[in-house]
Amino acid sequence: MERKPIDRLLPWLLFGLVAGCCALLVLYSWWLEKRDRDLEGLALMRAHQMVNVRLEAAFHEWDEDLLEEAEAVRETRDTMLLLSRWRTLLQSHWSVLSIRLADERGNELGLYRADTLIHVVLTREGSKDTVPLFAQLLADRTDSLWQPWNTESSSYDPRERIWFSKALESDRDAPVWSIRQFGDTSEVVLQVSTLARGAGSDEAYQVMMFDVALDHSGALDTRGAGLFRHGFALVDSEGRPVFTNAAGSQGGLGQVMSQALARWSEDRSDRTFRLGGAEGDYVIQVRPFSLNGLNLYGCLAMDASPLVTWTAPERRFRNAAAVVVAILAVLLALLWMRGNQRRREAVRLSLQAKQLAHRLDKATGERDVLGREVHHRVKNNLQVVSSILNLQASSLDDGPVRDEFLRGKRRIDTIALAHHKLYDHPDLRDIDLQVFLAQLTAAIADMHPERKGTVSIGVETDGIKADQDTAIELGIIVCELVTNAFQHAFPHATGGHVAIIITRVDGDLHRLVVRNNGVAPEQALLSGPGKLGLEIVEALAEQLDGSLHVGAGPQTVFEVLFRMQRPAGSAEILGDPETLR
Repeated sequence: MERKPIDRLLPWLLFGLVAGCCALLVLYSWWLEKRDRDLEGLALMRAHQMVNVRLEAAFHEWDEDLLEEAEAVRETRDTMLLLSRWRTLLQSHWSVLSIRLADERGNELGLYRADTLIHVVLTREGSKDTVPLFAQLLADRTDSLWQPWNTESSSYDPRERIWFSKALESDRDAPVWSIRQFGDTSEVVLQVSTLARGAGSDEAYQVMMFDVALDHSGALDTRGAGLFRHGFALVDSEGRPVFTNAAGSQGGLGQVMSQALARWSEDRSDRTFRLGGAEGDYVIQVRPFSLNGLNLYGCLAMDASPLVTWTAPERRFRNAAAVVVAILAVLLALLWMRGNQRRREAVRLSLQAKQLAHRLDKATGERDVLGREVHHRVKNNLQVVSSILNLQASSLDDGPVRDEFLRGKRRIDTIALAHHKLYDHPDLRDIDLQVFLAQLTAAIADMHPERKGTVSIGVETDGIKADQDTAIELGIIVCELVTNAFQHAFPHATGGHVAIIITRVDGDLHRLVVRNNGVAPEQALLSGPGKLGLEIVEALAEQLDGSLHVGAGPQTVFEVLFRMQRPAGSAEILGDPETLR
């Protein structure tokens, strides 16, 4: 019997199909490797981004403090007044180790912190005739016991220091950074200096400098960041560490950081590379971090082991596909016999797809209605819980237990308020944070009538919109912080102002800032159990893949860095209905 053309071509078709599947497996393996590299790059970018935001904020704060003190030098000649200002700064900023003021004749006035003691150091004309002297600084004067100050050499002239010359050579009216190494040791410290010009043209110029230790700065401590375990080191151009976080200086990760810095010092490449450690595989990337007058480099070592689990299903699929290719020829023969049946099934599935698309279009319209009903029911249920807590509290005597019941009732009321305001929003898939937070804060002000007339609230969101889940969590955070401001920050009748600002930092990273000009909270109120609701705020910030930072100064500032990805619209999820036909 003569074979039909299709029978002669079938073996070649099967061979070609198997060969094509092998080629696809090779391409798929290449894609998996590329995806692993992309995931590593994304994880590194997120970690670098979070660390850089903290570093830039810390360096900007030191620049501003230096410029402020330089301006004070230009405005006053009272040495004791300057020493009093510097003493306050050293005691409140542990990252600043010393403050120095030198002029063109080699005279220098310095303030140094040694543990809890503050010393004043005087240098006359570059120690040409006398060595520098030091004395302890008391509350309003210096003690009378002046002693020789131990310096690195027999003489000390501030004009020969790099921070002095850099400040003079800088062509910008901005602080300039330099680095100092202590003798033959590996200990280094950063120095920021600026030129303090005299008030008149005939007055001598002066240079002011801070010694800064990054290890003493609490601003670089990120709490609640949803990042993989990582080590971070900030090094200078010679590979000397300027700052290393706690994880990067201990255990196996500390050894990996040392190897990474040694390898980078050899080739100075900014490419990503991998190193094996006792606790897993690590991916390392070094990026430049520039300051005015100084180039630093941030070395980030991240444990890549968790990333492998992300692509484990794809790898199992690839292995299973390799087994399937071996028996694919047999399956293809059976599939060819069932071709007609599958075509009929395809027609039926196409019809079902059209019906499903129609039902999905209808369900999309009903989803908003259902969502509003859910928020309404949640609000009603929370009000019931609040009423129960109120009844329970009314049966208790005044004391800590009753206060805790009322505190819990107040927080449940704020959550119910957030759901109620969200229920009134016209589009639950696209929440305008400006309108939503303005309504929330207005309702909170109504809950505090005794301060409503004296405390103003401003909301700025830069037109940012969010999905309902993110809006609820941000709303609860704002409710908690604004309520705490009404209760604790404005004890006087003069009142004040609460500002709520949401801005986009970079990509999907956003910043929420809630600040007030009221009374700064004591440290016990920030760290004690149940105080000011910071536990709730920090937990919600971590749910938003972010972190909480509390800043103290002229104003009390609560900063939440969080990530927010806009959800795709219904049309983007379902696609064009025409493509489903």
